[in-house]
Parts: sequence; C-alpha cells; structure tokens
Amino acid sequence: MLGLSLGLSLGTSTNTSNGGGGGVEPNRYMFFASRTRMPSGFTMPAASGLNYFASKLKFGNAPYKTRGFRFHFSGFAMNEGLGPQETILPGNDVVIDGVDLIIGGVAYPAVFGSNPGVTIASGAKGAWCDFPTAPDIDAEADFVVITRWHVNAGQNFVGPYRIQKHRGEKFWAAADPTALAALISADAPVTPSLDVFYAIPAGNQSNSQQICYGPDMMVAKGEWDGRPVVLSPADSIGYGRQEVSATADARGNLGWESKWLDADGDLGRIPHMIIGCPSAQSARELTTSAFLRWDILDDIKAFNGGKYPFTVVLNQMGTNDNNATTATWKSRITSLISRIKARLGSDMKVIQCTIPPQNSSSTAFAISAGISVNAAIWVTGRNSINADIRSNNGFGHDGYIDVDLAWTDNPANPDKFRAATDLGQIGTMLSYTPGDGASVLSSGVLGGFVPRVGDVIVVEYQPATYGVRTINAVVDNGNGTYNAGFTSNSATVFQANAATFWAISSEGIHPQPGYIDHWIVPRLPQSQKATLATEPLSAVIG
Repeated sequence: MLGLSLGLSLGTSTNTSNGGGGGVEPNRYMFFASRTRMPSGFTMPAASGLNYFASKLKFGNAPYKTRGFRFHFSGFAMNEGLGPQETILPGNDVVIDGVDLIIGGVAYPAVFGSNPGVTIASGAKGAWCDFPTAPDIDAEADFVVITRWHVNAGQNFVGPYRIQKHRGEKFWAAADPTALAALISADAPVTPSLDVFYAIPAGNQSNSQQICYGPDMMVAKGEWDGRPVVLSPADSIGYGRQEVSATADARGNLGWESKWLDADGDLGRIPHMIIGCPSAQSARELTTSAFLRWDILDDIKAFNGGKYPFTVVLNQMGTNDNNATTATWKSRITSLISRIKARLGSDMKVIQCTIPPQNSSSTAFAISAGISVNAAIWVTGRNSINADIRSNNGFGHDGYIDVDLAWTDNPANPDKFRAATDLGQIGTMLSYTPGDGASVLSSGVLGGFVPRVGDVIVVEYQPATYGVRTINAVVDNGNGTYNAGFTSNSATVFQANAATFWAISSEGIHPQPGYIDHWIVPRLPQSQKATLATEPLSAVIG
C-alpha cells in the first residue's frame, strides 16, 4: 500500500434513496461508479525515459453504500473510426505494477489473485483485481483509483480515460518506479508531455488529449436498492463527441446520456456502464471483432452465479445507421436489439432511444432560418423510424426514451436543432484581442456567465454576423468578468459588448457542451427513468 497524503478532498453526500438498507441482493456485483468507460481511441507510445506511468482518476459512488470492489483492466481498445470493433491493440504486453483504491484519503492496494500487479497481453480480454482491505464507500461519495503501469520505451498502451484536471485527476510519467512514486506522493502536476490539447475533442495521438490506462468495468457488492442499473451500447451521439474532459460534470460525466442518467431526479442517480464509443455503429456491435466487452460481462455473470451486473439495457445507437432506404436503417437497429436479447437472454429488458436529426447551417447554428435539414433522410426517414420506436412497430424493444423530443427545437422546428440565439443570450464579450497570425490563441474578456475550459460559444461579432470560439483558458478577474483564451487565431474585428450564446453544434450531428447542459438534459424528463425500471416503482425508491 502506498503511504500517500494526496489532499483528495473526498467527501460524502446524503443518500437520497429510501429503499433497501441492507440491499436487495447484497452479494451481487453491480455497476456502481460514475465516469467509467471502456478503452477506445488510439495507442499511446512511451518515450525513452518516460515509460513508467500512473493515472489518478476520480469516480462517484452509487446512491447507496458499496463494498467488495472488483475492477477490470483490458488489453484492447475500440476503434473510434470503426467502433465498436475492438481492433486497437498495443502490440506488446502492458505490465500493471499496482493499483490503489483511495477512500477517505487512505490507499487500499489491489490484488490480482495474490499478486500486486499483472501482465496484460496485447489483445487479451484482460484481468480482474480485488481490494480485500477496502472498507465501504458511502452513498454518492467520491473515490480515487491510482493505477501504475509500465511498458518498454517505444512500446504502446491503450486506455479508457482522458484526465479531468478540474476534478483533480492526474497523469504522470517517469523513468523508473522510484521517480514515479515521488510524483504520486507529491501529487505533482501532470507530466508536461502528457498535458496537451486539453480543449480539443478526441482525435488521434498527435492532435488530442492523451489517453491513460485505468480500470474499465468496475463492479461492487453493497446496498443496491432495486433501482435500475444500466448497460448501454452507445455511439458518439450519446457519449458526447464534441465534449472534452474539462466540460465533465462534478461526477465526471460526459455526454447527454451519462449526465441525464446520473442526475439526481425522479428515481435518482442511475448507475450505468456505457460500452460503446465515439463513431460506434449498431450494425457492428456484437458482430466480428466486437465481442470482448461482452465476454467480460460474462465474467461478471459467473461471479454472480448467473446474473449480470445490470438490470436493463439502454440502446442509444441508431443515428449512425442512417440510410436512404428507411427499411435498411431500421433493420440495423432492430438486428442489434435481437442480438442483445440472444446474447443476454430474451427476458433482458432492452430500451431504445429515439433518433435525433442531423442538420446543416450557414450561420453557425446562430439563427433558425440558417439551419437546414435533408428532408428525405432526416425528416421522412427519421420520423418513420421514430414513429416505429414509439409504437414498437417491428422493433421488439421493451420501451423507449424520447431523446428526439428533448434534442430538437420541438414543437416550433421538430426536425431542427434549436438555434443559439433562440436558446438565449448568456453574456457579452466586453473586449477582444485578435490573433496576430503567430500567437497560439486570441483572447477576450467575457461577462454575464462563468466560462469553462472546453466551452464553445457563438459571438455576434458584427450585427447579425456570428462566429464560434472554443475556450481553452480562463482567468477570473474577481469582478464578474473573465479573461478567456480561444483555440482559434483570428484577426476578426468584434463590436463592443458583443452578445454571446451557447454554441449548438460544429457540424449538425453532435451537440456542443452548452447544448447538452442547457438544452438536451434539462428537457429530457427525469420521469422517463421509470421506463428503465424492472421492479414496481414502489419497490424501488419509496
């Protein structure tokens, strides 16, 4: 066990549920942690002299006590271009040197069988660890996991996570275990070579935030009270393709799906595990090269004597399966529902999400008149698909979540995103310093709202003329204004006190962070969580 003093600011919050003091099935391993995800993206190379690594990741507990923790580490990642195919491999062994679960500022070491670490072969399903000395984690409390691993210089690793620095997460690299331990003990700043492209959406290793290793599927026993626990095959629409780590909420969630499920409304926070990734397509899920994640689920089923660590499947996929032939589009979604039920059992409840549209815009989505939509696919075809989802006409699902109604400018423009100006002004750009052609970024002074790194805003830089800026630096001036740096470099002249708005989308497919946080999630009723329940509501949350 590491003797660490990390200043983690861990705490607990009140358990808002009224159910099950001792747990419905206290010995059943269930998904419980916020912010978890399966590996996807690209391989990470180790530089000479920086081939020992550690990640410090922060998670939020379920809304009930948990114990008996068991974490999984994979030897593969999903391909974000052809996801969810599991074809991104390091090509070499990755050696896990140790894992510590930090509860209340105290570190509890993992064991892989009887060893503190394990070797994960390239392409392997992976390995499980336990924490035999760890105490209970209180309802909704934060906890931290520190994973230490190494590869040889020039070798690669894959991983699930991009660190969220505003939540205290870290990513370190060093030349040897002693130097790495010193960084961990000091809770040192992120290693500079790993601290790049923080406000850039996921791309490749040379143009987006770096990926670190850590546990993916995390399960625990405890005082589960019967509320739904969700497994979700998802794609870039659900995961939040245009979000970056800095726009994660207080419990680490990204994307409308996790932010909605983890919101404390109606049935309360719903523990969940998303097993898709950006660019996923349902036609590829549970087919060739997309089975390893499901095999890991079977491991947990074996731990549980025949029960999975979730109670319901929420299928968010469908948008990326669009086709000019509506029947083809529909069959891609319904075929996945059939494959899920064949794999998990016909009695497994599968809930389908409705499909939001894709749009284009000539005005940066600033005004509704500048937003257009392909009528054949995104009006006629999509509305036919959604009508069949809502009526369960040939779908074979067990209910639906109406994402489309929350996503669109319904009822005024039911096939379009809501325009930025219709969403409402959020503040002003009090002054602007244009780029000089050489600077990394230009900057401005913002007022009227609290900007975050990763936020994307629309600015009316001249009357009825709009531009988009992504914020990658924020300094609080202490007087209600903020100096903001932008990722783009422009010589554009801005009018004084230019109105600012939340940006809607960069390409009419994926929502920007502000649109997720201030439009989609608030408009998707928390009451729809009842659709996920497999028990009478009175038996779930009193």
